[in-house]
Amino acid sequence: MVVIPNNISIGANNRVGLALDWQEVQGVALAAGVSPAQLVQRLRSEGISYLVLREDTLGRLKQTGRIQILTGWELRQLSQMLGQADGAKDDLPGRDTYILTTQRELYERVKQRLNKRFPGQVRSLTWEVNNVYVLALPEPPERLNQVGIGLAGDDIAAVKAMGLKPVLAWLDGTKSADELKLDLQDAASVQPEILLPGPLAETAQEQVGAFLARLDIIQAVPEFDPPPGIAPAVAASGYKAVRVYERPPHTIYQEYALAVRDRNVRFLILHLFWQVPAEYSGQTLLAANVAHIRRVAAAATGGAIRLGQPKQFEPRPANPLLVAAMLSLTPALFINWRQWPRLPWLSFCLGIGLIALVGPPRLLMLLRKGLALMLAGLLPVKAMFTTLIWADKRITGTLKRGLMVLMVSSGLTLVGGIAVQGLLGDIGFLLKLEAFSGIKAAYLITFFSVLATAYKKLWLGDRWWAEKQITPLELVVLASLMLLVWVLFNRSGNMSIIPIPTWELKARAWLESNLYARPRTKEFLLGHPALMLAAAGWAQNKFYRPYLLVLAAVGQASLINTFVHLHTPVVVSLVRSILGLLGGALLGTVIVGTGNFVARRGKRNA
Repeated sequence: MVVIPNNISIGANNRVGLALDWQEVQGVALAAGVSPAQLVQRLRSEGISYLVLREDTLGRLKQTGRIQILTGWELRQLSQMLGQADGAKDDLPGRDTYILTTQRELYERVKQRLNKRFPGQVRSLTWEVNNVYVLALPEPPERLNQVGIGLAGDDIAAVKAMGLKPVLAWLDGTKSADELKLDLQDAASVQPEILLPGPLAETAQEQVGAFLARLDIIQAVPEFDPPPGIAPAVAASGYKAVRVYERPPHTIYQEYALAVRDRNVRFLILHLFWQVPAEYSGQTLLAANVAHIRRVAAAATGGAIRLGQPKQFEPRPANPLLVAAMLSLTPALFINWRQWPRLPWLSFCLGIGLIALVGPPRLLMLLRKGLALMLAGLLPVKAMFTTLIWADKRITGTLKRGLMVLMVSSGLTLVGGIAVQGLLGDIGFLLKLEAFSGIKAAYLITFFSVLATAYKKLWLGDRWWAEKQITPLELVVLASLMLLVWVLFNRSGNMSIIPIPTWELKARAWLESNLYARPRTKEFLLGHPALMLAAAGWAQNKFYRPYLLVLAAVGQASLINTFVHLHTPVVVSLVRSILGLLGGALLGTVIVGTGNFVARRGKRNA
């Protein structure tokens, strides 16, 4: 009801757009010794269809030398250097800030915007030097740097003249209602296909979303660090939005493919090289950038993806009845009905479902995320121990038992992953406007639950927690295990403070290039083989048995957490998991088989 329609929708949305930054194009063209039009013409043939026009801010205009922002004292010094005794016909209070420019259009635009932001405070000065326009206002310079003044009409006209589609990008999130009205008027006159709203004040979010939807303009949602206020604006537009990938220029081209295929990105804002990188040594700057864009386009359009105009995903909201049913039924997985009274538990489960139906949306979201955390943290533990107990009673032969435990336990965990997808698989999570932020917490719950369960089985008795002490050797092993878990935590996100070795990066690239989806190394190299060893009876009744089980749980925890990345198509997650299972089963078979061979040979020699 949820997972299959979502993946059909993802498969049907198979167009990705490529864009460049207009200001960067101008700078790189200058460095390459060609005109912006010539650079754009070369890159259009490689698939570029859009140019991003970012809003001018006073700080950026100052950095590029198009305006000067001076204090009264600095302006007096400048006037003296220019040979003007008084500098201007007006008084120059030292407490004021002065904005100077030689461009009439820019002067009028800055004046219009500042009058909206600081009504009644902006003064125009009569400067005696020709072609210099001056504005004064009683505000400190540091308060003015982030003030946005909209987009230049000349830039929009230049982009359209080159045959590319303009993409408007707002930067200032502190605008007044009157300033925002000017931005919306600009959007209405330009009619871009795509717009990056930037930060939005709370009072403007729904207004902006509804306005852009009426104009049939798609909002671009940055994949990393989306701006504040974007989620309510996208919701108000009926989720007329696409995810955007934007990163500094790099030559890891597989990352562009992963962004489109694995993370549902449908708009790439690409950046150019300002210097020829080592990979393109011997080429001109222009040729290196043309080759760079060509390789990006080839990587992004693998499989069924084609270049073209991005379109929104089908806006599938959560089904309240289905969510309420899942919230009611899932806790029953973790209840031992033989040990607890049924009526209280039934009342608890049904009560959660009722709250989900009648409670406010924010409470429902908390319940959904809480249940997802419960599934991601506890289901791998339940699946692993239940399967181990079942296999010990039913299956003989260490290798067969190891393979069966791995497959059955992983199958149960995969069902839990699909349940998480169904629980959180609506359009908000698909666009990552809503995110499940409990992945690391789920790992922690899994590891501590496995450790506690394993020790309880090892230390039998009513007072199992007080019967034995941990030896110094066990403390060393436990500390090593905690270090390993910390490393896994650190490497389970987009950012890691632990450098990834070159050989591992090359191995990942090889796997990505030769397989549909790269299996997770912690599954097929660590967790799955460890589970097979535990099922085969290794470390039985030994002090380090609990630590082997924790390592085994790494694979199961990673397996279900693969599906918690809700912006990744479930088909990709499923293929990645199956490949990890096959690799882990193969490695585990080799280890268990080798161990059995060595053991049999030792018995014969004895």
